[in-house]
Amino acid sequence: MTSSPKKQSKFLNRLAEENGVAISIVDEASREISVSNNNSMCGTLWPSADFAPACDEYCGKAYSSAMEAGKIVEYECHAGLICKAIPVNDAGKQFVAIIGRTFRKAETYRAATERAISGDWRQFPPNSFFDNVIFSGDLNKLERIEQELGNLNEALFAVESDDTLLDAAATTATGEQTKPETFDNSLLNYKLEHDLAGANSPDPFETSMVNAKLDLGNTLPNDDIADREAWRSFIPTLLTVPYRLACRRILEFLSRHYGIESSLWLQREGSQFDIAAVFGDLEDKPMRIDISVDDKRIRAAMRDDSPIVLKELQVGTAKKSRVIQLFPVVIGGEARNALGIARDGIDADLSGRILKFCRYVASRLEILRLRETVAEGKRTSRVLKEFNEQLRDIDADNFWQKLTMVSAQMVGAERASLLIRGPAKTLSAKGSIGSKEDISLDLDLGSRVARTILDKGKPALVMDAAKVSLELAPGRNYKSASFISYPITLGGRGIGVMNFTDKADREPFDKNDLEALDSIAPQIAVAVDRMMLLDKIDEFAKLSVTDPLTGLLNRRYIEERLSEEINRSGRSGEPLSFLMLDVDDFKSYNDNFGHPAGDEALRIVAAILKEDLRGADVAVRYGGEEFSVLLPATSIEEAGAIAERIRIHMEQTEFPKRKVTISIGAASMSEEIKTVEDLILAADKALFRAKKNGRNNIQIYSPELDGGEIVH
Repeated sequence: MTSSPKKQSKFLNRLAEENGVAISIVDEASREISVSNNNSMCGTLWPSADFAPACDEYCGKAYSSAMEAGKIVEYECHAGLICKAIPVNDAGKQFVAIIGRTFRKAETYRAATERAISGDWRQFPPNSFFDNVIFSGDLNKLERIEQELGNLNEALFAVESDDTLLDAAATTATGEQTKPETFDNSLLNYKLEHDLAGANSPDPFETSMVNAKLDLGNTLPNDDIADREAWRSFIPTLLTVPYRLACRRILEFLSRHYGIESSLWLQREGSQFDIAAVFGDLEDKPMRIDISVDDKRIRAAMRDDSPIVLKELQVGTAKKSRVIQLFPVVIGGEARNALGIARDGIDADLSGRILKFCRYVASRLEILRLRETVAEGKRTSRVLKEFNEQLRDIDADNFWQKLTMVSAQMVGAERASLLIRGPAKTLSAKGSIGSKEDISLDLDLGSRVARTILDKGKPALVMDAAKVSLELAPGRNYKSASFISYPITLGGRGIGVMNFTDKADREPFDKNDLEALDSIAPQIAVAVDRMMLLDKIDEFAKLSVTDPLTGLLNRRYIEERLSEEINRSGRSGEPLSFLMLDVDDFKSYNDNFGHPAGDEALRIVAAILKEDLRGADVAVRYGGEEFSVLLPATSIEEAGAIAERIRIHMEQTEFPKRKVTISIGAASMSEEIKTVEDLILAADKALFRAKKNGRNNIQIYSPELDGGEIVH
């Protein structure tokens, strides 16, 4: 541009920051030659390979659209941001100023955050993506900027005098000079216009150039100036701490600056408010604020800029009820938070100052929550991947202990236990870390919490056991009073409980830890169920279920095992298939070469089955020259492919006396095939058809080809 770059930058930066919008100057080639207070989403999306084409359809065409129309063009881009393209004349040279890049509607803001948290924008680092997100619900602001930019060359002459005017507007009644209104871009240049939150009046601290030039005598009240300076010193301390600690620090600030002795901060969770932080006397006992986010009192408080008065419910006591003054904290037209102050009454002046503070801090806190939510989602995805990798590496010898350890790592717990339900609903300890005591010796294990959790099937998150009147188990030497007790369920059936305590950072467990466990719970349940089944296999092995000739399990075992797998398939919905195999013309093999040669042939058949099957598959000598194969979590199509692999391997193997082939029948669980008897009979019928079709082939059970419905 032809005017002084220094004046341009100073003018545009001030105009953008004071009005809470982005201003981008583009030339006829659609190049950004100046950007002030840019929306961080735009600064991330437009340079990216994935989203640059979408941005080009909007801001990339802003110059041509405005010039062709010969007037201001307004548009909403693919990200849901409102922009205006304004033709600008600078000493005879034409440019276009893109102003706005703001969210105007709550729904577009929510859609954008969802895309960043779990959609196609989650690839971007949350710190930079949410560094400067802009909201504006006041159309008058854009109109004022249009006036200022109508002729940029003329406006630039006013820059130096405007500095003087703004300095004058920041002078107190006592004559003390204060710092002019600016924003600290290095920390968080994020301005949420409270008009979007439902109020129609302008920001009480806005000192736009237009207003300053119209009324030089309009100065800010002393309290407002003191508040503003205190806020600007306080806000940076929020941006380097976790979200919940930031909530606590807000309450501490209210205590220091406004003398608020007892307070709490609520966070919206679904349709209700959860307590995120408490301060002062409210920390002494547990409490719950029973009010939904769409309660008519909340809407009225948002409309009238007044607190809701809540009284503590007292039953059978003469003690005076506590009173909470509840201020909704609005973001994007919704009550995202609420500030509760324990006072019988608050005067109008203090109430107004607190409301202003809530508006000022709300956007900063929301951006911190969004960053943390996105980061937590990415952390959970990463940890879940690592958990699954570690789970695959767990062998049978260290399964229970290793599963307990990797689960504890997910939530940062130094102490954890894994309890499994046994006969008569008793619990036995399978794994334990961090405890010097042998909890398996506890005859009443789990009676205090775990059994109840398992019966109810819902996890318990306790931030402080003392506040829920629960005494910690004696002699355990816990380092923390916070714990999680999490039920392990499969198909609605409780099979065990995992307990976690003593978080490594000594902070209480929170909902993020609970969500991390939610993400791995299905994998834990399947792994535990499978290992419990393997333990049963060991028990079956003690009952002589192994065929001495082939080393395979025998018919007694497979019938017991089939019952287990059919029940499991019914609970999980996973497929289950079964093969029946018969050695072709085996009688002639025995007749021609003798029974010792026949035994050797059967051992070779068994060895081929062991070699070709997967780890979870089970091969059985069903009787004589008949074999069967159990294929858990296997569809009939996959079963057919496995059967064909076995058949080819058998056909190509060199036996001592002559070529040996097999015939195979396959069946899978279905609406018609539901029991052990059904499955065996279906596979046997398919095997009979394979024999009739010339042997050395595979047949899949078919009601039409195998004699209609299964009849015992």
